[in-house]
Amino acid sequence: MSQLEAPAPGRSTAFWLLGFGAVAMAAGIALGPKSALAGAAIFVGLAILAMRELATPTITWANAVACFVLLMWLVPSKGYRLPVTLPFNLEPYRLVLAALLFVLVMALIGGRAKLRFLGFGAAVAVLASAATVSAILNYNDIGGDAGDPGAIKSLSYFLGFLAVFVLVAAVIRTHEQIDTVLRAFVVGAAIVAAAAIYESRSGYNAFDHLAEWFPVLIRESRAIFEGRGGNLRVYASAQHPIALSAALFMAFPLALYLVGRASSQLRARLWIVAAAVCAMGAVATISRTTVIMGVALAAVGLWLRRRQVIRFWPLLLVLPFAIHFAVPGALGGIYKAFFPAQGLGSDLYVRSGESGSGRFADIEPGIRLWEAAPLFGQGIGAQLTTGQAGASDPAASAEGAVLIFDNQWLNTLVATGFVGLVGALWFVWGSFGSIGRYARRVVGPRSDLAAACAAAICAFGVSMLVFDAFAFIQVTIFFFMIVALGLTARLQPADRSPSAGGSSRGATPGRPGP
Repeated sequence: MSQLEAPAPGRSTAFWLLGFGAVAMAAGIALGPKSALAGAAIFVGLAILAMRELATPTITWANAVACFVLLMWLVPSKGYRLPVTLPFNLEPYRLVLAALLFVLVMALIGGRAKLRFLGFGAAVAVLASAATVSAILNYNDIGGDAGDPGAIKSLSYFLGFLAVFVLVAAVIRTHEQIDTVLRAFVVGAAIVAAAAIYESRSGYNAFDHLAEWFPVLIRESRAIFEGRGGNLRVYASAQHPIALSAALFMAFPLALYLVGRASSQLRARLWIVAAAVCAMGAVATISRTTVIMGVALAAVGLWLRRRQVIRFWPLLLVLPFAIHFAVPGALGGIYKAFFPAQGLGSDLYVRSGESGSGRFADIEPGIRLWEAAPLFGQGIGAQLTTGQAGASDPAASAEGAVLIFDNQWLNTLVATGFVGLVGALWFVWGSFGSIGRYARRVVGPRSDLAAACAAAICAFGVSMLVFDAFAFIQVTIFFFMIVALGLTARLQPADRSPSAGGSSRGATPGRPGP
């Protein structure tokens, strides 16, 4: 058992759980019928946890991180806030993350925890330094002198991503703990994917109505995205259809990994269903990014699990029919997105004169912006808050269009300069290479775990070419968590039995590298 876990079941923890449940139920009754139902559900859930706590520790770091993952899936980021007056919107996930970080700091002070950076502390330091220095150097240009907190808010979001990586790296240490978090991740992904499929067929997004059941949440307005190919581009709990497709496709290889870890045939089949639902939910977004990430997943699969991937090629014949049945018209919408009547170049090269432009059309003005501040960039706050790279944007078009880069690599270069781009490349592709090489050196479940994480990381890294990923909180937090879990997988001890599931490759166990 990890030193970070509760040492033994305790009555005091069970008592507090019951107390919080009673408060939630009383508050729900006071707020109305729907809230009373939600409050009763919370009470029942906490009562079950309390009874379990009496027998075995339930309030553990692995479970806490798993609950945080479910919160990120089920409560839309920037979609809801708590009724608290602060200079920034207090979103539920920020409150929970702050609480987890506070407990971690107390554990560090008490000597019950130790920070780990899993061999990428320098990359994290470069990213944090580039973002901070960039915000300081460009503070006035991005509204700081006018009292606009945009620079600080955007910096806090980015540093929050790094904090998630540090948190998970510090508290998740064993293979069992990693599996606990991944199970929560895939379950949450499957729920959201199913909701996205339903949204594509009915136009109803269940995540836009959470405040009706939980009045403590205050809803923030979210954009409704246009259709493509005659179908609605769904977004479920994400901020954008592209962000949703990226998050669901990262869950896909993790679900396949859990198939091999299942303790029964029934559970294995349920994880297969979860993987299929995630894939269908991603396709329901009608996003070109879905195809790009799918190619990346296939490439990593062939690199790390060639035999298994080739063995399942008949699924390629069945999958299109299953997708068409679940999400009618989605495949046609994606086809039209790649081959529009006016040509794909019109989407990728031609500036529309509105907010944003074709992806490739922004490369030249983006490079000009970077040349104006090559080392630390134009300011991370300007990119993530206003969509323009500084108050005096030298690359704005004659029509006054605001530059919104649909390319996170270019966005990083412009916002944080060469230093920030080096840090991002180091973190993303360095971690992918390290985890992927480890997956090839070892055998068994730890190899399968590393392979699944490497596939998810690669898919996200490739997707960064076609959308400004760091502007979307949910999917980016998931990415930093998966990196931490994948790097932790390298530190797991060798499997006691070579038959303990996993890879069929004839590799020899190797020592996890830095």
